[in-house]
Amino acid sequence: MMEDKKILSEEVVLSEVILDRTNRAFEMIRQERMVDMNIHNEKKRRFFRSQIAAIVGIGLLIMCGVGAAATIHHYWGRGMKGNLQADETQQQQLVDDGIAEVYPEKEDYESLKVTQNGVTIVPHTVIADERFAYISFVISGYNIDQEKEPDFEITNVKSQDVEVNSYGQMYNGIVSGEDGKPVYEDGTPIHLSEGESVVDHYFDENGNLEYTIVAHVSYEKDSILGKMLEVDFQNLGFLEEQGYENVVDGTWDFEIKLPSVSAAKDIQLDKEIAGTDFKITNVELSPISMKANYIRLSESATGENEPEVPTIEGVILKDGTRLPYLMDAGDAGYYTDGSRKAYNLSGYDRVIDVEKVQALLIRPYSDGEIVIVDMQ
Repeated sequence: MMEDKKILSEEVVLSEVILDRTNRAFEMIRQERMVDMNIHNEKKRRFFRSQIAAIVGIGLLIMCGVGAAATIHHYWGRGMKGNLQADETQQQQLVDDGIAEVYPEKEDYESLKVTQNGVTIVPHTVIADERFAYISFVISGYNIDQEKEPDFEITNVKSQDVEVNSYGQMYNGIVSGEDGKPVYEDGTPIHLSEGESVVDHYFDENGNLEYTIVAHVSYEKDSILGKMLEVDFQNLGFLEEQGYENVVDGTWDFEIKLPSVSAAKDIQLDKEIAGTDFKITNVELSPISMKANYIRLSESATGENEPEVPTIEGVILKDGTRLPYLMDAGDAGYYTDGSRKAYNLSGYDRVIDVEKVQALLIRPYSDGEIVIVDMQ
């Protein structure tokens, strides 16, 4: 129905036809499954949590009285809100700040849909900072047994502008609690089927799915802001023990222009990490990811004998709240310039307010005890 390629403009246009778009705004909600893609650079230590953050969006547009100006509320959809666990204020703020874009608010939203063999896919929400991008897609018209695990046969994410690593998943209604344990999006405990397998909630009340992609830069000094990503889906089916089973043939291709607004705050620390040979020089915090820079204190131990780079696992907020399992996908390693400098790059499992972060929870090495580094 649509041509294979859709170039999605970075610009978010807020139409005056508010009532028309209010109806579209309620077309929401989706689900999960992970696919690793584009692993790069042997010097890095990559890590992925089984329940990955997702990020979808819906724009709920409301008329504020007769003759009054229309107020636009950017509420994210089920998958994005569940996986990034953003409250209404955070959702609104990230869109207002230009960090997130809600595609149902675009004037050309209907034209962005691509349909193949009765299955329609359309971008929903895009969020980006210097290092990470979160993209969600709504899938409609796909009908299978709701106990099956839906997935694409192939998902490719690439860019002509910057090299990226990425993974994708169908949102299944399961999120990570503050203790790191999986729960359903409404906070209720996970249910098991008669066969003792986890009961997933892939389909929303309208029978739609949501697929989310997380992409981050392959090279630690690159930026993903404002770059164009090419996202290609091929064939749609489900997963079973024997592997992938195809149901619908098709190719759904998109080009996604990422937001270009910087959300990072660079905080200088210059503090030694107890029990290690490292000093953390600075940390770049954004609402959706962070990058820490280190320097090894000793001149010795180079090449294969280089000590393991510390990784940040969580934060302590100024009100005393601990988020020990905040970090999600990312990597850690040494810069390739031959120096003693190293880095740790990681996305989050929830949106945070950068101004409320008091301290970092750092694991100095794989089986080491957590070290607290105050950011004051």
